[in-house]
Amino acid sequence: MVAPNLTSRQQAIQEARQVLAQNPVYLDTETTGLNKSDEIVEITIIDAAGQVLLNSLVRPLQPIPPSATQIHGISNDMVQKSPAWPILWMQIRPLLLNKIIVAYNSDFDHRLLQQSHALYKLPWRDRLTFFDLLTLYAKFRGEWDANRRSWRYFSLDQAGKSSNIALPNAHRATADTLLTHALLHDIAGQTA
Repeated sequence: MVAPNLTSRQQAIQEARQVLAQNPVYLDTETTGLNKSDEIVEITIIDAAGQVLLNSLVRPLQPIPPSATQIHGISNDMVQKSPAWPILWMQIRPLLLNKIIVAYNSDFDHRLLQQSHALYKLPWRDRLTFFDLLTLYAKFRGEWDANRRSWRYFSLDQAGKSSNIALPNAHRATADTLLTHALLHDIAGQTA
């Protein structure tokens, strides 16, 4: 590993400050798995001040596999009386439209929003603006992986621990969203 590249670190700090100036919302999901047929079972959205705008379990169409429950602790019994995705989307959509949406590994969360839509045969019409904190944190750390020819990536838990943020990555949507919020502020050199 190489020492942090000051230029990439300075660019990351500047980029974090620009995102914060736009009062983003933060999002995290927990899912039935990682594949193209999986769906959301929990979602949290918080505002720029770190206040929870929405936190809900989601009743999936398919059973939650035991392997997913082992990771996030969400069981089939827990989601049994939760709203289905189409009902919940009516509350989620206005919170995300015309906002910068910060997520750690945003490609995954964006894909799962679309997949959850597709399982109900709902058309995906919204152009949401995601900002990937995973990539920004990699740039901030500045550790180049010569084998992959890209920045070295860190899990949200690793990033939080490395930044001395006292919020655990609990693999639950609210905890992970609050950690994402705190991490962006830490990169920007600002108090959350």
